[in-house]
Amino acid sequence: MTRPLEMLIIDDDIKYVESLYRDAQRSQILLTHKENLDDAAIFVKSAKAKKLSGVILDVVCMKEKDQEVAKSNFLTAAIDLFKEETPHLPIAILTGEPDQYKGLKELYDGNKNVYSKGRDEEEMLLFLKNEALKLDMVKIINKYKDIFEITEEYFDTDTEEALINCLSSLNTSDKTQINNNLVCIRRLQEKLYVELNKNNPDLVLTEHVDGDVKVRAILKHLKDGNHVDGKTNNFAWSIYTISSDYGAHTQNRTENSAVSRYTVHSAAYALLDLFL
Repeated sequence: MTRPLEMLIIDDDIKYVESLYRDAQRSQILLTHKENLDDAAIFVKSAKAKKLSGVILDVVCMKEKDQEVAKSNFLTAAIDLFKEETPHLPIAILTGEPDQYKGLKELYDGNKNVYSKGRDEEEMLLFLKNEALKLDMVKIINKYKDIFEITEEYFDTDTEEALINCLSSLNTSDKTQINNNLVCIRRLQEKLYVELNKNNPDLVLTEHVDGDVKVRAILKHLKDGNHVDGKTNNFAWSIYTISSDYGAHTQNRTENSAVSRYTVHSAAYALLDLFL
């Protein structure tokens, strides 16, 4: 099953949002609700917002928490916020006023999609879903959905973001990015052992993840204790050796041992096997 698309809605009409929430679920969209722009701005800058794939804005809403009357300049401030913080996200504008709808439709023609409350919800959700599915993050998560089921359950959002960034750039031939990918793969492997320690300290001893992650000691312990099969052991050693020698320690490279995007592919896919 595909992971639900997470989207943010800013609207001070709680009953309307509750109704829209049910419609969104049927479109495999999970809404996070904020009643004012202050709370939305805090959320957008948090780690949780990294999973967002779309935004819904009411036209007239509260800017500050303690505000009693909604202001019409909310929309401009909200669009500016998302233009700065998340310019890649699709935005839908909602209005409950027919007169506003016509004016906004003309104002944002070609730039923002404007919808009327009580009439256009299905069309709006379809637009947001289609646009979200074009995002690199969503494409990667759907392509490797079995892996991201694991990361969502056991790992933090920073780990997931790092894995998405690495998988998104596997095909690059840029030497700097190849190096960065190998460094990222090594850190993800270390993070995997840190999480294993949290769930089962007998598999990965606490002394091996206290401070620097002692990968060689961890791999020896796993093999000596018959905790891993031969394939997993070979993959783990290969990932660590390649990512360390040719990513973190670039002085080990020579013309005869140059790494390529295929090196990164091999290490990345071996890492995905370790996640499983």
